[in-house]
Amino acid sequence: MSDFNSTTDYSLVSIILPKLTGEAVVQSLGKNGAKHIIQSTSRGSLLNEGGGFFSKMFPPPAPEQELFQLLVPSSKLGDLMTSAVEAGQLNRAGSGAIFAMPCNGEVQHTGAFPLLIAEGDGSNDADPFIADMEAIIGIVEIGVGDDMAEAALKAGSSGPTITFGEGGGVRDKIRLLRLTKGPEKEIVIAAVEKSEADKVFTEMARSGKITEPGRGFMYTTPVNRGLINISTTFSSGAGASLDQIIGAIDEIKGGKDWRSVATAEDGTKAGGQPKLLTDLTELVGLFCLVHRDNYPAIYDAILNAGAGGVSVVFGTLRDPNAPAEQANEEWASVQTSIAPAALDKVRDAIKDTIKREGIDSACLFTHSIDKAATYIP
Repeated sequence: MSDFNSTTDYSLVSIILPKLTGEAVVQSLGKNGAKHIIQSTSRGSLLNEGGGFFSKMFPPPAPEQELFQLLVPSSKLGDLMTSAVEAGQLNRAGSGAIFAMPCNGEVQHTGAFPLLIAEGDGSNDADPFIADMEAIIGIVEIGVGDDMAEAALKAGSSGPTITFGEGGGVRDKIRLLRLTKGPEKEIVIAAVEKSEADKVFTEMARSGKITEPGRGFMYTTPVNRGLINISTTFSSGAGASLDQIIGAIDEIKGGKDWRSVATAEDGTKAGGQPKLLTDLTELVGLFCLVHRDNYPAIYDAILNAGAGGVSVVFGTLRDPNAPAEQANEEWASVQTSIAPAALDKVRDAIKDTIKREGIDSACLFTHSIDKAATYIP
């Protein structure tokens, strides 16, 4: 029987590192009691400062990355994230990123799911993190992610990350259509300061043509702590990079407010393009963590309960505190975005499926969605 426990006040911590540099961070997380660390393969994005014909013909290679994610109680968040910064030297330029997206309401999990238990008050005098941030997440077809990442970079985002998964929607219930379109997806993740979020979101949506049929879905969710030091540019010259120039201007101006685009009286961006017409509100993101072998049942349960779409990101268990037989197990994060009124129905359908299928280890949690965009017929 898969009975559920409930707790509150957790965040999903994401850590982005260059490939093959994550071991020290994983060990540091383990020493701080972290549990159920999932590692996914991802790639970064760079702009070539050189310009010209050759930069278009031979763009800079996308740097390979590692994405680590885990649930952390607020009382442990400061200490755990600070230790990860120290272990990964994330305060250095180009070293990576770490940010926490708060869970909304209860985290529900089976007794066998290893969840870090809250203790302490969460204070940390050496906390180096920015609090006023947002994460922009786009779920799109293969090949679109690079265009959206480039748009994010040009709009001021620091190094968007692209990871990989599967996805589908109501069309998946029609067997014939399953043969005509693959399920592969790219998930673009960009954590930005809140003052820049609207501009980056809009440019990513335009680049991905997100309001056209079948293009995908994107949304923003709050970040309550973050430190972003991902490289954004590749330069073949010896001069100062764009990152260095922007950093110098930040110091001269005494902050980053100068980066924001002025807003006209009618609410449009002065000197720019009008806002997106398709702007969804009143949504919540629902996530279910299960072993990869069990995700198809959860996937179907979400669609059968009325959700318009679902996506899945896969990863490998890297928890140093886990039993040896669980090392390198494959896990899935099954995700959907739904109206708050439908949350209980969809979540109950997932929990009923977990109980019926005898799934021992699973965890459900939600994120707030500030705004979203997709095609609306």
